[in-house]
Amino acid sequence: MACLAIVLAALATAVEPQYVFINKAPGIEWHQAHPETFTPESLEAIVDAIGAPRDGHLRIGVTFTFSTLQTPVEVLAESLRNLLEAGESTGIPVMVGFDGQNWWGERPDLWNWWDPDKPGYNPANAHNVEWTEWNPASAVKLGWRNWGSQLRVHPQPNLASPAVIAAHVEPLKALAPIVAAWYRGLPAERRYLLGGVKVGHEAGIGYNAFYYPDGNTYLERWPDDTSHDPRHGLDLKAGLSGGAAQLGYAAVKTAGIKHEGTITREDLGKVTQRYLTTLAKAVHDCGLPRERIYTHQGGTYPPWGAHYPFWPAINVWSTPGWSFYGLDPHACEGLAEALDDAGCDRWAAVEWWWGAPDADTWRDHFERTLGFRDCRFLAVFNWNCGFAFQNEPAGHEALRRLVKERTGHR
Repeated sequence: MACLAIVLAALATAVEPQYVFINKAPGIEWHQAHPETFTPESLEAIVDAIGAPRDGHLRIGVTFTFSTLQTPVEVLAESLRNLLEAGESTGIPVMVGFDGQNWWGERPDLWNWWDPDKPGYNPANAHNVEWTEWNPASAVKLGWRNWGSQLRVHPQPNLASPAVIAAHVEPLKALAPIVAAWYRGLPAERRYLLGGVKVGHEAGIGYNAFYYPDGNTYLERWPDDTSHDPRHGLDLKAGLSGGAAQLGYAAVKTAGIKHEGTITREDLGKVTQRYLTTLAKAVHDCGLPRERIYTHQGGTYPPWGAHYPFWPAINVWSTPGWSFYGLDPHACEGLAEALDDAGCDRWAAVEWWWGAPDADTWRDHFERTLGFRDCRFLAVFNWNCGFAFQNEPAGHEALRRLVKERTGHR
């Protein structure tokens, strides 16, 4: 019986396709608060524009990330169902992301610790946001993000806060069962339509809500005027803090890892791993197998020893995933070692861009990524903004060639 189980597992792995997912950025055609925008036609438009065969071992699909704290969960549920049904009706695989960390403006009951005249005010909320020292007197009121241009964002959440974690898990318990039920209802030969469920979105501390020194002053003096804000952003060569104020004290202390001394990459890694493990287990408990659950860790940049290690993305409930921008996974110091140490070969480039001036080089970049270990997919960010893959005909040609060759089409 044990031998039969091994054979069946090997066969299941053998027929599981690889994917290239194209990410549809939120708020551009697809609006999570407007379920009617998730249509079969909008999936078809992306895949038809690329023009690759749909029946091969390498499949083109579409991915979208829902911000779970920004929209009522019953509305998210309707949008999610529409996306899944669109994938089923068109035969286009979908990858679903759930993110509670990056956009939580609609939850002042969690982050407003300083303004009694605004909704959600509670001084205890200082324990739900990050600190720049080992005490809540250093709690931050805002952060900055640069996903193409700098903007103010709400404060970096404390990823070890019980209240924050509960708020992130609660919508998963409502949404993941919808995906699980849909997946179980598919015929076995069509279960490839679910590429997976991704939890976290560049999970980590201090990169997507970094904090300038004395940053609260800018909000206090110029609450609606960002023209006075610093503009230099993060300098990744400057070490773990990126030249900004070091964050992570709240999470490291709350998690019981350390309460004094210097914050290290290992400290932040432990917090992030526990956070992603909690999210992945919550989804698994809703009925999805480990092979369909992916994590998304951030903070992995060169110089490799100065920033997050790769191991925080790895846990027993999921397949690990990371962001790769202009990076060859073969050359990412620490990636192979983290997989080896965990006895794990399976992984995904859950956020990816490695552009090129011509189709041959694009194809090489696709192949280099998909060919590293057991890469289950890469997700191109984005179709319709940022680098905008829709405007990359050489990238489309590279994908067409690659899919055709793997499929046996001429």
